[in-house]
Amino acid sequence: MLHERRRRQTLASFDYQWGEIPAGDAMLSDGWFVANADRILARELLGVSPAWFAGRHALDAGCGGGRWTLALLRLGARVTAVDFSACALDSTRAQMERLVPDAVAAGRLVLRQLDLLALDEFLASQRFDLVFSFGVLHHTGDTRGALANVAGLTRPDGLLFVYLYGADALTSWQRAALALVRGGLAGLSFRAKRTLLARLFPRRDTHQAFDLLSPLVNDRCTQAEVERWLAELGFTDVSATIPHADLFLRAGRDDCSARPFLAAAAPPFWFERYRRR
Repeated sequence: MLHERRRRQTLASFDYQWGEIPAGDAMLSDGWFVANADRILARELLGVSPAWFAGRHALDAGCGGGRWTLALLRLGARVTAVDFSACALDSTRAQMERLVPDAVAAGRLVLRQLDLLALDEFLASQRFDLVFSFGVLHHTGDTRGALANVAGLTRPDGLLFVYLYGADALTSWQRAALALVRGGLAGLSFRAKRTLLARLFPRRDTHQAFDLLSPLVNDRCTQAEVERWLAELGFTDVSATIPHADLFLRAGRDDCSARPFLAAAAPPFWFERYRRR
């Protein structure tokens, strides 16, 4: 029962976040990010030639405000963007109509509301050239189950990418401190929490502060255990595309159509420009 309450709180928190605090660093309010999103996705996150994406069918599993949906559409893919949050889907639709209206008009975007732990019949019947999930599965309450669901939608010659919180990114003390702060804030309304965070951290992006401190489900994995899960799902080639304590993992099989992969990007990486002094 406690687990389910925490999960419901997390889903509601993200719905509020995408509806009321969509602007922030590396979001679609950020001109630099908008201009560079497709390059970041292809060359830094995936290590795949931008030419590969044209005409491919991609799943953005947990699209949030649509920042990676934008990148995929600009690269020429057809995109099915899914999220549990109705506000996230509304935001993604509005942003794509603003930024890539021709792609929307051409029918290259499908939006669908669903729970990644309970795929509906429509999505379960699909297979994708690329399954992409950035910073989502660790908030579901069952990272392994959610990963199995979305990974199973990858075509045999397709590609999977996931970004997950790494267990080694924080010390046990830091994890305990974050859990204590999240618990202390949990009694506040989302609106009050947003106001308090903006006052406590006036120099910090409120979107990112809310993202870090509001959701109660924030699971962490080691690279070894995720690699083991992916091997059990039939992926024979799993690699970290960005060296980091969090997990930026690309997975494919021997006949993956995205080969040959590009050389790994060199630092500084895109997210490093947002470090606060």
